[in-house]
Amino acid sequence: MTTKLAVTVAVDMDATTVTLRPAGRLTPENVRGLLAVVGRAGRVLPGFAVQLDLDLLHTDSPEALRALTDSGARTLPPHPLDARYGFRRPDLAAKLAA
Repeated sequence: MTTKLAVTVAVDMDATTVTLRPAGRLTPENVRGLLAVVGRAGRVLPGFAVQLDLDLLHTDSPEALRALTDSGARTLPPHPLDARYGFRRPDLAAKLAA
C-alpha cells in the first residue's frame, strides 16, 4: 500500500519563492512523487527558488531520506518548535544532516 503525502504550496511573489510543505509519512515509493512536484514547481515558475519545509514530514526510511537529500532539493531548517506538540523535533533534522 502506498502512503500518500499532502502537499501545501505557498508562492511568495515578492520574494520569488515557492515553499512546498509536505505532510505525512515519507516512503521510498512516494518520495519520487514529492520530487516530481518539486520539479514541476520549478518549471511552472522559472526563476523562483523552490524550497521544502519538512516540519510535518515523518519517516523511518533511510532510503527515502537519501533520495531526498541526493536530489539536491533545497530544504528549510527545521522550526525550533513543533507547532502540533510544542517541543523540538531534532529527529528529522538529524536524519537529514546525516
